[in-house]
Amino acid sequence: MRNMRGIIYSLPDQIVESIKLFDCLWSVFPHKEHFKKFKRVIICGMGGSGISGDITSQLYPGIEVLVNKDYKVPEYLDKTALSILVSYSGNTEETLSNYKILKKKGLFIVVISSNGKLMRQDALLKIKIPGGLPPRGALGYLFTPIPLLLYRAGLLKNNPAKELLSLALFLKSHIKDIEKRAKTLTRIIKDKLPIIYANSGLFGVVAKRWQCQFNENSKILCHTNIIPEMNHNEIVGIGRPEQLNNEMVAIFLNDPGALNRNALRVRIVKEIIKKEAGGLRCVDINPRGRNPLEYAFWTIMLGDFISYYLALGSNIDPIPVKRIDYLKNRLSKSI
Repeated sequence: MRNMRGIIYSLPDQIVESIKLFDCLWSVFPHKEHFKKFKRVIICGMGGSGISGDITSQLYPGIEVLVNKDYKVPEYLDKTALSILVSYSGNTEETLSNYKILKKKGLFIVVISSNGKLMRQDALLKIKIPGGLPPRGALGYLFTPIPLLLYRAGLLKNNPAKELLSLALFLKSHIKDIEKRAKTLTRIIKDKLPIIYANSGLFGVVAKRWQCQFNENSKILCHTNIIPEMNHNEIVGIGRPEQLNNEMVAIFLNDPGALNRNALRVRIVKEIIKKEAGGLRCVDINPRGRNPLEYAFWTIMLGDFISYYLALGSNIDPIPVKRIDYLKNRLSKSI
């Protein structure tokens, strides 16, 4: 399946399929006794694979989750850390480097991948997911096993399977409305530089997902920041250079679960933009849902659709990422 619209539509089915895949794998996993000794988690992954770790770290704040996006891992890690390596292709250079270091440290390693070198390594648990997609289009496959693993490791008290199934049903029932909303927003964003502001840690991750989808699918630049941090720096620069105001659009991702003070900060920032940055249009995104998981994935799906329709409107194929391929090819020749 190589049609990006079809890939976006497949997200709910990916979640359901991943739960079934995990349950089948866990039923025959011979080392269950090892899964009750962990105090923290390190999730290693880059790009469209690594975002699954970012989402996890914000959705489950009661767990110490370190998201690692580099060749090295922190030296302090010991065997009390469950290490989860996520690489859709299985050939991500940085994640393979992480594997070698973590293996040398003697940590329990779980791999989530569709194939590649990572799946051929000596991990104690390998979760093989369906291939054939761009990594950014496999979020359901890449994210869903992680909370299920955290539950089996005793780090989550309640089995998240029911909540994940509810999420899939929720997305499926709202997908047409989300796509319709995306088409409307695309007309506003087209030919503009999107400036995305989030008002919580969770929605900071969602904003990053939007940015990456705009980068890879739409092939455009995009800027993100988070409130309250941007109130201590970026707020001063809004509106200058003045000639750019008409060329940008400020998009506010409003987490319904955000702190009241941060919601107030959003209102004040919009007041400042209206008074002092004439021509810079503000757009509010107010998610649907019943809990943080649904808020986040409703908004993620909306951003995915917008990125697709931005590409379509500019006669751009959202699938290829030629510069990433070029970079990887150049790097491979220098090993």
